[in-house]
Amino acid sequence: MNPQTKHIQKYALSIIFFFCLLAVLIQGTPILSVLPRNFIWFGCILLFLPIPFSLFILYKKGKLEEKEIVYAIIFIGMMFRCCYVLLSGLYDRQHDEGVYTGIATSQINPGHIGYIEYIYKFRKLPDFNPYQLFSYYHPPLHYVISGLWLIFLTSLGMPEDLAFENLQTLPLFYSGLFMLFTYRILKKTGAHGKGLYAGLFLVALHPALTIMSGSINNDMLSSLFLACCIDAVLRWNREKNLKNLILIALFIGFGMLCKINTVIIAFPTGLLFLLDFVGIIRSKNRHLIICSVKNYILFGITAGSIGLSWILRNLILFHVKPGISSSTAASVMYTGHYGIWARIGAPAFSDWHFAFPFHPLSGDAIHNIWVIMFQTSLFAEVYPQNISKFPLMLCQIVYPLAIWAALCSALLFFAVQFKKLKLKNQISSNTHSNLNQPSIEKGNRYEAPFRRLFCFFIEFRCFFLKISLYMQQRFPIHCYLPYIHRHRPGRQRQAVYWHDTIRLPFPHHKNWYIYYPFSFFHHLHALESMVAGYLLVP
Repeated sequence: MNPQTKHIQKYALSIIFFFCLLAVLIQGTPILSVLPRNFIWFGCILLFLPIPFSLFILYKKGKLEEKEIVYAIIFIGMMFRCCYVLLSGLYDRQHDEGVYTGIATSQINPGHIGYIEYIYKFRKLPDFNPYQLFSYYHPPLHYVISGLWLIFLTSLGMPEDLAFENLQTLPLFYSGLFMLFTYRILKKTGAHGKGLYAGLFLVALHPALTIMSGSINNDMLSSLFLACCIDAVLRWNREKNLKNLILIALFIGFGMLCKINTVIIAFPTGLLFLLDFVGIIRSKNRHLIICSVKNYILFGITAGSIGLSWILRNLILFHVKPGISSSTAASVMYTGHYGIWARIGAPAFSDWHFAFPFHPLSGDAIHNIWVIMFQTSLFAEVYPQNISKFPLMLCQIVYPLAIWAALCSALLFFAVQFKKLKLKNQISSNTHSNLNQPSIEKGNRYEAPFRRLFCFFIEFRCFFLKISLYMQQRFPIHCYLPYIHRHRPGRQRQAVYWHDTIRLPFPHHKNWYIYYPFSFFHHLHALESMVAGYLLVP
C-alpha cells in the first residue's frame, strides 16, 4: 500500500472518530440530549456547506486530488449517519429490538436490546437454552461488545437511559469503518478516478447502510467483518503468506461469532484457496505442497474454532442444534411451503408490490429474496401504513428506478467483463509476436506469406494433437524448428505466454524454449497462439 493511501486512511479514520465522539457527547450529555431536531438539522447544514465550496476552490486552483475527494465523501457519509443517529431514538426504525428494564431489576427481556442488557446486567453469557428467548440464538460477539460499552459509559457517570441510547454509537463506528474498508477494496481492485469516487459515494449515502448505522442489532458489525475479509483476501492474493491467511481466518471466525450467516464469505474464499492449491500440486514442489497443507489446516482450525464456538457451546450445554426461532411453520415469516424458484428465482410481476413497496412481516406477502433485497435496501424493514401521499409517490418512483438501475448495472458489468476477457484473449494470442518483434513484413516479401501459411499449418496440426498434450505425450514440434533455424541463423526465439506458465514436457532445440500456461480457460487456444508466436518472432 502506497504512502498516499496510508495517509488517506489515517485522516479518514480521524473523521470517523470525530463524528462518533460527537454522537457520544450529544446523546450522552443530559443537556445536549434534549436538543431540538431543527437545531441538529441546522448544525448538519453548517457542517455540509463548506465542503462543496472548498472542493470548488481547490478545483479552480488545480489542487483537487484524490485525497481531498475521499475526505469529502467520507465526511459527508459520516455526517449523514451521525445526523440519522442523533435524530433517531433507541426504538425508532429498529426490528426485533425488544426492551430493557434496567440494572435495578432482575428481569430478563427478549430482543437485541434485552440480549445486550442481559450481558450488561449479569456480566455473563446466557446460562439457559438461547432458543427459549427471541434473539438470544445469535452468537454473542456484538452483544458482548455492546454490554461492555454500557458498562464503560455508566462507569463514567452517564445516566443509564442515555447509555442505552448511546448503543447506536457502535454501529455508527462500524459503518464508518465499512466505508474505509470499501475504499481499501476499491484501491486494491484497481479502481481510480471517477470509478473510485462513484463506488465510495454509493456506499457513503446508501439508504440501508445509513439505517444500519443506527441499528442496535448485529447486522452492521457482521457486514464490517465481510468487508474486512474481502480486503484480507485481496491482500493474500498478492502476498500468499501465513500471516494474511490467518488474518482471513480471524475475520471469518469473528464474523461467524457475530452473525452465523457471515459464513457465506467462506465459500468463494475456499474456492480461491482450492484453485491456488491445485496450482501448487501441479508444480510438484514437495516442500511447497507440505507447507501449504500445514497453512490451510491452521487456517481451518483458527476459523472453525472461533466461528463454531457458539454452536458447539449450545450443543454441549443444552443439546440444541443451530437455527433460528422463527423457522417453524407457526411463524408469520415462514416460507418453507414455497418452492426454491419462488424464493430465490425471478419474482413474478405481482410479487414486486409496486403500489406499496414496503416490507411487511409476512412470509406469504414477501417471500422472494430479490424483492426483499430491494425493499429493505431502500426503505429498511418498515411498513408505514399511515404514510402520506407525497412520500409514497416518491417511493413508488424510486423503487422501480432502483430495480432498473440494478439490472442495467448487472448487464453492464457482464458486458465489461466479457470485453476484458475478449481483449485478454486477443493479447494472449498476439503477445508472442509482439515480443521484440519489429515487423513481420521485414525481409523478403515472399517470405512473410510463406511464414503465415506455415504458421497456419502448425496451428492446424496442433488443434488435432491437443489430446496428446493433455496426456503429457511428446509433441514433435521440434522437427520443424531446424528448418526455421536454417533460414534465420544466429537468432533465438522464445515463445512466452502472458499467464503463469510451466515448461512443456517435450524437447527443445538449442536455445529455443517453449512454455505452456496451466489454465482451465485457455486450453482451446493456448497451443495455437504459442506456436504462432514462436514462428512469427523474428
